[in-house]
Amino acid sequence: MKKLVFLHGAGSDKTAYHDLMIKLADLFKAELVCFNAPLSHPTKKGKFIWFNKVVQNGRRDAVREDYFESLNYIKDNLKKISKDTKDIILVGHSQGGGMAAHVGLELNLEAAVSFCGDLPYNIEYHNNSQTPIYWFEAGKDGYIDDNRKASYKLLNEIGERLHYQILPDSTHTEFEKEAFESLKHRI
Repeated sequence: MKKLVFLHGAGSDKTAYHDLMIKLADLFKAELVCFNAPLSHPTKKGKFIWFNKVVQNGRRDAVREDYFESLNYIKDNLKKISKDTKDIILVGHSQGGGMAAHVGLELNLEAAVSFCGDLPYNIEYHNNSQTPIYWFEAGKDGYIDDNRKASYKLLNEIGERLHYQILPDSTHTEFEKEAFESLKHRI
């Protein structure tokens, strides 16, 4: 059976955007699977992050050890969820969106979807799969700066089959309606 797996954003948990994820799972006739990131949020009790960040040269870069721990954690969980990862649609929001895109570069999935995501510039990316990546930027996202928004271009540089779209009326935290309508005709 097909699975839709959701990766939450930093400072959140697996219950984020639950209504949207249920609608997407129904749309794609998939079982919904959600799990928390492996790292506890440093200041929000009961919330999680995929990796910590450090400011370097005016950029917020990923702590590499955290990043790769989470990348492997996600890949291991996906392989436990389905023997054939081609049955998985991996969806992520914000920090989870960037992680979803990176996993899509390494595992053959049905699709990887990033909502309001960004990729750390201090990580190297290589396209080792056939996974289509859908990257949705919120047109009114005031949380992610322009430099972080432009990180999707790292995928273009490695020849990834990227489907990029701006959701014009969406914000970083309110994108559900446009996201659903946009995905409805894509995967």
